[in-house]
Amino acid sequence: MSSFSAQGILDICPKELAGRLDITLFDELDSTNTYLKKLARAGAEEGRVIIARRQSAGRGRLGRSFYSDAEGLYISVLIRPHMKAEGMVFVTAMTAVAMARAIERTVDADAMIKWVNDIFVRGKKVCGILCESAFDADALSEYVVIGAGVNITEPLGGFPADISAVAGALLPHGSGQELRTSLAAAFLEELFGEYAHIDSRSFLDEYRRRSMVTGKSVSVISPTLARHGKAVAIDDDCRLVVRFDDGTTEHISTGEISVRVD
Repeated sequence: MSSFSAQGILDICPKELAGRLDITLFDELDSTNTYLKKLARAGAEEGRVIIARRQSAGRGRLGRSFYSDAEGLYISVLIRPHMKAEGMVFVTAMTAVAMARAIERTVDADAMIKWVNDIFVRGKKVCGILCESAFDADALSEYVVIGAGVNITEPLGGFPADISAVAGALLPHGSGQELRTSLAAAFLEELFGEYAHIDSRSFLDEYRRRSMVTGKSVSVISPTLARHGKAVAIDDDCRLVVRFDDGTTEHISTGEISVRVD
């Protein structure tokens, strides 16, 4: 197995894909997304990839911090599709499917997706996804930065108490050097394979199949309210269809959900 280096990753990517990628590795960055957005604004081409072993200021959805002190794969990928803002949810779904496949290709475990952007293995969250974009005067994307953070190995002593019930890693502490290389290559191959025909949304059925939410009792959490119901489907616009306890049904496009144990 190749060492963890840009060339090591490119060596196990398909040749045609490797020729389109420009990868830079860091031991630590504040945030791979923040770094790559600066390059995107400066004109970096599609296929630019930034990877870090650790992040000091990782970010999650809704402005939250993302715990990234564990030995991990923190990867951001630049694409330049011309799409409207409502298409961004499909980039997130495509990324989640690509990462779930990559995990299953490299680790002996099933990967499930918690709507909209978290990946769970063995009942614990091992990956979060954050896609960020900028739009031009015609409301079309100038660039999209796809960010994914994967916990490769558990930190020494375990995860912090406030997240230990939810957070997990692909491997125990002290292993994982080789996995980081193979996982990065598998993810890039799966991601660009789907991106080549993103308009067909061919990943949507698989996204639904991998859902760990559909059929479950959920709480839909907003800043002022938590509403309880059942997640019944994911629609063609990647919205979560929830039948609430009061009998109403809504198609939810953003927000936070938690799965309830009845």
